[in-house]
Amino acid sequence: MTSIEDLLNKARKLHKDKRYEDSIEILENLFKKNPQSEDIKKELINVLFSYGIYLSDEFTKEFKKAIKYFNKILEIDPKNYRAIYNIGIAHFNMDDINNAMRAYNTAIKIKPDYKHCYYNIGLIYEVKENLKEALKFYKKALEIDPKFIYALQAKKYVKEKLNAQKREIPDS
Repeated sequence: MTSIEDLLNKARKLHKDKRYEDSIEILENLFKKNPQSEDIKKELINVLFSYGIYLSDEFTKEFKKAIKYFNKILEIDPKNYRAIYNIGIAHFNMDDINNAMRAYNTAIKIKPDYKHCYYNIGLIYEVKENLKEALKFYKKALEIDPKFIYALQAKKYVKEKLNAQKREIPDS
């Protein structure tokens, strides 16, 4: 019989070789038999994340499948704000803005200082052409991390766009 440690090592090697589904299968079986094992749980969540991120990649674009794997994380760890956030990204990339917003807001309820959610909510408002609301969320992300480069750039861009709009409106 193969030991738990041998199976964990095999799953790690498969993960390293980007054979995600094979690694996940081993880890899910191990976790079913050892639900109290934090090592197995941590390893399984780690591989599920890697695979979900891989599926969400701009070249892979398997967003629905990515959501499935991020949801598997939530079955194990329902308060995993990073999985919820990544579900939001997948929805955003599928132009499903409402579900993206729902996911980001859910993640914020779990982790109120998660700057990435505020930034991504800003992106949603920017897409909707609600620039003042977008700016508010970029500023919120910057309150959490004043050096957050994406929010700094987005804030600068939105301010420029708002200033340009003001110039376009003639005084009457």
